[in-house]
Amino acid sequence: MKRRGRRRIEEADHRTSFLKSAERTLDVLEFLSKTRSIGITELAETIKIGTSTAHRILVTLEKKGFAVQDPETERYALGHMVFQLARSVIYMIEPVKYVRPYLEELCKTIGENIAFGVVTPGKDRTLILAENIADKAVIARPILFQRFPIHICPCGKTYLLTLDDKQLKAILAKDDMARFTEYASTSFSTLKKQLMQFHKLGYALSRDEFSIGLSAMASGICDAENKFAGAIMIIGPTFRFTDKNIKYWGKLLLQVTAKLSLEFKAKGVV
Repeated sequence: MKRRGRRRIEEADHRTSFLKSAERTLDVLEFLSKTRSIGITELAETIKIGTSTAHRILVTLEKKGFAVQDPETERYALGHMVFQLARSVIYMIEPVKYVRPYLEELCKTIGENIAFGVVTPGKDRTLILAENIADKAVIARPILFQRFPIHICPCGKTYLLTLDDKQLKAILAKDDMARFTEYASTSFSTLKKQLMQFHKLGYALSRDEFSIGLSAMASGICDAENKFAGAIMIIGPTFRFTDKNIKYWGKLLLQVTAKLSLEFKAKGVV
């Protein structure tokens, strides 16, 4: 029994050590992405690890192609494998060039922040890939490149509208449906009722669900294969999300996303 207990402790210590090593490696990659090149000592001091650890991580990354060393300066930079990884998610970036003019136009028309969001590959979060900021004294804080739970963000809700009950339950099983405010839906039944209402409207709405005083609404876009490609969102202070504005903005959103869906199909965007 003592041997088993000792073995379990050793296994737990090994897992902890492995996770710490993986975290340090990711810290190094993240830092390399923010600088043109860096030396071992500078890297170690910056992310507060030993120089031997920094050297070991960089050598490993270099062997795998994620880092490259300049033979003259001996400084390290990102390697070719990083760009190969980026290719696997580039499909999320392509639609941005098509949606930008629409974001700008809609932002000028209604005077609120307008964003384009997609669902992440894990299908449990939404990611904001483009945003236009309104020229007003009181606006929502910028959310570019931020991720949001799929059951809270209206972009995520527009994606959920495309699923049947079985698919919906499978997706929500990945999401803990955390309650950020008292207004957030935290059960399948309440969210399902919301989605039924949104299906009739053609757009989704989140009022004070992520943060009190912040609201958003969205309408989805279809790609060339008639699949969900993302959504256009209007984000602003809750006090400006009156019933009258929501109705008017909803019509504008539906017009814009209908045009974008046609453009995506014409351009073969998938």
